[in-house]
Amino acid sequence: MLKEELLRRLNKVRLTRAKKLGYELPEDIIRKNEKPLYEEGVSIILPTYKGEALIQKCLESLASQTLDPSLFEVIVVINGEKDNSEKLINQLIDDKQLTNIKVISIDEAGASIARNKGIALASRQYCTFIDDDDYFSNNFLEEMYKLAKQDTIVVSQIYNVEPDGKLQTSNPINRQILKSVISKQHAYYKLHTVLTISACKLIPTMYLQKYRFNETLRSGEDIAFFTELFVKNDFNYVLAPITKQVVYYRTLRENSISRQAMTFDFNIKQRADVISLLNNLLEVDDLPFSKRDFIERKINAQGSFVKKYYDEHPDEYDRIIDELASRKFIYFPYHLINQERVERLVVSYCFPPYNDTAGNVMAKRMREAGKVSDVVYNTMDRVRNKSYSLNKMVDDLINVRVPIKSPSSFSNWKDIKTFVDMGMKEIEELVKKNGVHKEVFSRAMWAASHFLAFQYKMKHPESKWIAEFSDPLLYDIEAKKRHVDITDNDYIKMMEENVKKAGMPVPNTNNLFFWCEYLPYVFADELIFTNKNQLQYMMDVFPIAEIKDVIKKKAIIDPHPTLPDKYYHMEEFNYPLLSEEHVNLAYFGNFYSKRNLNDIFEGLKLSKDNVKDRVLIHVFTSKPDELSEQLQNDPLEDNVIVNGYVDFYKFLNLCTKFDCLIVNDSTTKDNKEINPYLPSKLSDYSGSGTDIWGIYEEGSILSNSEQATFLSLLNDFEAAAGVYEQLVNKKFS
Repeated sequence: MLKEELLRRLNKVRLTRAKKLGYELPEDIIRKNEKPLYEEGVSIILPTYKGEALIQKCLESLASQTLDPSLFEVIVVINGEKDNSEKLINQLIDDKQLTNIKVISIDEAGASIARNKGIALASRQYCTFIDDDDYFSNNFLEEMYKLAKQDTIVVSQIYNVEPDGKLQTSNPINRQILKSVISKQHAYYKLHTVLTISACKLIPTMYLQKYRFNETLRSGEDIAFFTELFVKNDFNYVLAPITKQVVYYRTLRENSISRQAMTFDFNIKQRADVISLLNNLLEVDDLPFSKRDFIERKINAQGSFVKKYYDEHPDEYDRIIDELASRKFIYFPYHLINQERVERLVVSYCFPPYNDTAGNVMAKRMREAGKVSDVVYNTMDRVRNKSYSLNKMVDDLINVRVPIKSPSSFSNWKDIKTFVDMGMKEIEELVKKNGVHKEVFSRAMWAASHFLAFQYKMKHPESKWIAEFSDPLLYDIEAKKRHVDITDNDYIKMMEENVKKAGMPVPNTNNLFFWCEYLPYVFADELIFTNKNQLQYMMDVFPIAEIKDVIKKKAIIDPHPTLPDKYYHMEEFNYPLLSEEHVNLAYFGNFYSKRNLNDIFEGLKLSKDNVKDRVLIHVFTSKPDELSEQLQNDPLEDNVIVNGYVDFYKFLNLCTKFDCLIVNDSTTKDNKEINPYLPSKLSDYSGSGTDIWGIYEEGSILSNSEQATFLSLLNDFEAAAGVYEQLVNKKFS
């Protein structure tokens, strides 16, 4: 019997704890004779700090509530330096013979500390907050409690009380509450301000006790707390009947957040502290739009304080940017301080937050240039995943993002033309507001970028056009000509007329990929190629010989940029499969006929046993199942650890953890005179501080790379085996 009783009690404790954490339990497993988790009614949480001159009216309003006193408790938390508040409260308790007021005194000062204490002590089903200089209408608790449900937030009206006692019934927050009655929008929109103040709400205690006010914040703690509460839970929202005049009376203070003196600490640092917590809520990439928009509205409101300070202190721009950028925000409305500093229009069909190598390279280009830009890109939801953390790489350099909701396509002319037309319409609105950009920078593997930049250049020839080619466009990796028809004869005619005016030959072709190269060659002011082989190859194979001298005059060789060291530690990634007893090599990327893992695997098979036994190859690829299947029963099965694809910042961080990183050329010698490719990952490897093994094709850019610690020729498996031996000797000799 003793054992059964112990088990029964233990089970009861487990159920109670589980329910407190918010887990829903089947009713049939909760014993009917168990004490309910919460008593019926409302807990009022009242923090007070040196409130003896203020608290009297608040307490009297609580004592005058029409709700039966047995259905509510008042938890008064006196915090910090003591005054006569406790004496006043006890006097009221005695005078009115109140039995539902608990008084707790703590030494630590701070509203957040006091509220957390009150939340922890709350024993009723629902909670509401009140400040010591505020008060309720007499029917507040009764009417709010009538509407209370475990999945519902009940909202009252809120009146402001001026220092002279005058009521502001038509204040901005109360107007928002009244308008919400007829609005069909979600509360995230129609009550966006109301939701993140502590006043005028009744909240289920079970949910409230999951969270804590951040006790390190010096201001804005309400915003951080309630945004988290309402984003992480899906509530219904109801408004107490307007005709009942259920009112929270809020006394306006001289030291309220809206009336704070303007300082760098308050306007920048303290706002950044709040925004950092709000950004944590944006880390979820599949967050519903309504919740993401709600969080961003809260961040925008905090950003308005930053703007006010910047407007008064524009000479402190660098200091402000440094403080904000150091927080590594996913989102901040940098346009508030960047609008007057825009130098460049960036046209990049692929761009963060879409996870795409081309987009990441453009973001790195922007980081390298350090110029504030407006950015136009395609919404690629159907073809790319989003990773909002990528915004950290470049957002501080962006004034306005212009996402174009056109169908994503690499080569469909109709979709490209839609992107161009929609993009020009949006850009012209920017030009009307802020004038023509000094520069327009476009980067293409996806052809649409150059077509939109061309349109902009024709409309605004005074703007310098910088066009970058990530890879050859007219010919693919197998030297096959890409051909897709431009199906708009008027557009072809327009291009031909402009080329003729420029004094260049007019081609007889409607090939989209031809024009995507030819237009920048003719009209761009500067052409960027990532390596000299790419430049030479694209000139050699282009069918119009007269353009070659033009290309040479405009061409600049500029390899892919490398990010500063801090980006390699943006997200520390715990990878437990590294072995101190082995040389750990990493290969990141996919593999196909022209770029494969043959050298890596065959070279290890040729290695001596004392070398082979010391090597682990860690492959990170979007095709892990395919590679794992290939390795089944292979002699190297125990030497290869197959991983899935990792996000960009995890990739950068992983690059710092291995003994060596492998990069290999594409095979081109069968169909190209020279190898025009340089893997972009080499630039990422270069900033890691880790050794690099380059597996090169003869004459390629990689073959002469100063960044590679070790080099071996493609398909020379003996040379690859030699690299493994060098790596083992370096680590263990």
